[in-house]
Amino acid sequence: MRAALYARYSSDRQNERSIDDQLAVCRRHAEGRGWSVVATFADAAISGSAMANRPGLQTLLAAAGGGAFDVVLVEDEDRLARNLEHQANVFNRLKAAGVAIATLASDKIGILEVGLKGVMAELYLVNLSQKTSRGMRANAERGAATGSRLYGYRSSPGGDMAIVPEEAETIRRIFRAYAGGVTARDIAAELNREGVPGPRGGTWSASTVNGDSTRGNGILRTELYAGVKVWNRVTMRKDNATGKRLPIKKPPSEWKRAPAEALRIVDAALWDQVGARQAKTGGTAAGARAYANTRKPGLFTGLLKCGCCGFNYTIYTTDRLICAGFRERGTAVCTNRRTLSRAQVEARVLTGLRTQLLQPEAVAAYVRIYHAEWMKLAAGRADRRRPLERRIAELTRTEGRYVDAVESGLATRAMLERARAAETERDVLEAQLAALTAEDAEPAITLHPNAADRYAALIGQLQAGLAGLAEDPASASAAREARDAIRALIIKITLTPQSDAAGAPVDISLTGDLARFVDQGEQASNGVVGPCGSWGRDRTADLWVMKPLIMQPSVTRTNRLNL
Repeated sequence: MRAALYARYSSDRQNERSIDDQLAVCRRHAEGRGWSVVATFADAAISGSAMANRPGLQTLLAAAGGGAFDVVLVEDEDRLARNLEHQANVFNRLKAAGVAIATLASDKIGILEVGLKGVMAELYLVNLSQKTSRGMRANAERGAATGSRLYGYRSSPGGDMAIVPEEAETIRRIFRAYAGGVTARDIAAELNREGVPGPRGGTWSASTVNGDSTRGNGILRTELYAGVKVWNRVTMRKDNATGKRLPIKKPPSEWKRAPAEALRIVDAALWDQVGARQAKTGGTAAGARAYANTRKPGLFTGLLKCGCCGFNYTIYTTDRLICAGFRERGTAVCTNRRTLSRAQVEARVLTGLRTQLLQPEAVAAYVRIYHAEWMKLAAGRADRRRPLERRIAELTRTEGRYVDAVESGLATRAMLERARAAETERDVLEAQLAALTAEDAEPAITLHPNAADRYAALIGQLQAGLAGLAEDPASASAAREARDAIRALIIKITLTPQSDAAGAPVDISLTGDLARFVDQGEQASNGVVGPCGSWGRDRTADLWVMKPLIMQPSVTRTNRLNL
């Protein structure tokens, strides 16, 4: 019986040796059953309430599908999942691969155990969440810490908080400056010029100073600085598909408050002055609508990077872009003060995407590099395969001799033990050889000679129709699909002005992932809707026979544009 071991612990606050301890006890259990341990898998500091964010479990399931082992041994079922849906998913996938699940308590887990354990695991998480909430509420009511470290304070085990004098003085300085009419951006810029560390050790930004009124955070909106502990503003929910924790904001009517005068940093008069200025400059409904219009996402929002500091470009006015590092953090972080036309940047990038990134020569070069790397790795696997094959042949002959001895009645106990050891070693080596063989079975990509031209034509069509899609409310979903199609081809767009002078040249570097390009082409060749619409299957020659599994290269093209 070929066994794979799996271990997991949930939090980075737990002992890292937990993985080793789980594997050690499972290995002893497997040896006691006479099983050959051919593989081990682990996920450290990852909750069992999700699957997608656990690379160890995903690798295990993939290996099970390849027939690498016969049973998965875990300390307990909750190591595999703490969610009924996910436990059933793992059980069914392993069952379909002909792989059993075993624990220290049972050599074979059935559907009944999966159901019962799954329910118990979910109830455990619900109970743990309730206890955590109760503890946080108790801490909040006595003015103790309820979450991560808050700037201006230092917490000790148990949640007790103390004021950090130097940070408290920075907080009072920010309040005095804002009350005196200085903007949040200018405050952040001055702190950065002086080298004052931000709340997370980095630089200050305007949003760090101003915060968000709907969440009550930021230096100027943190009520604890005025001696009031506020909690129950946000609840965290975990996405069971991805494992990510998602903050859900609660309405102010549900916020809870308790006095914490001992933790006051800002006096009442200064707090009220800042509040009055915030109310005055908060903006009217019309101003809010105008601001919302300027914040309308662009085609490349989040992909435009400043070549001077690396921060994103952000909206300056309705149709102009500016470096967020300069605008929000000041010249100590970035000196790039140029504003750029968003429409011109988007048009130039679309042209570059069509005419340069997707040139047939660029894609052909990628395929050549991929083939060379694939052959190099294949040769390396051949070098690793030969000694495995020789050793497996030796062990097979050894086992044959022991079988002959048994049939002749000449076998001794020592010979039988050596035979079992040889069989165990052979199982392990055969699993390793099977993994190498599976990698060799993956063919290199094959590119249709007209694929790049065909794809470039679709990009051109998309460019021509994008403006019309954006203007037609009835085509909002189509516009989103068009934007997603374009963005899927791009890793980043770096904008580097050559000088601060208006109209001076700007270098635009477009970095795209050709691996994504080939992957999308493979989907299209199988009749799946790709990023620019459905191509259908080319029955004369597939555009790609498979996506690349080894390399993820990027291609960068740079052009200079007068903006």
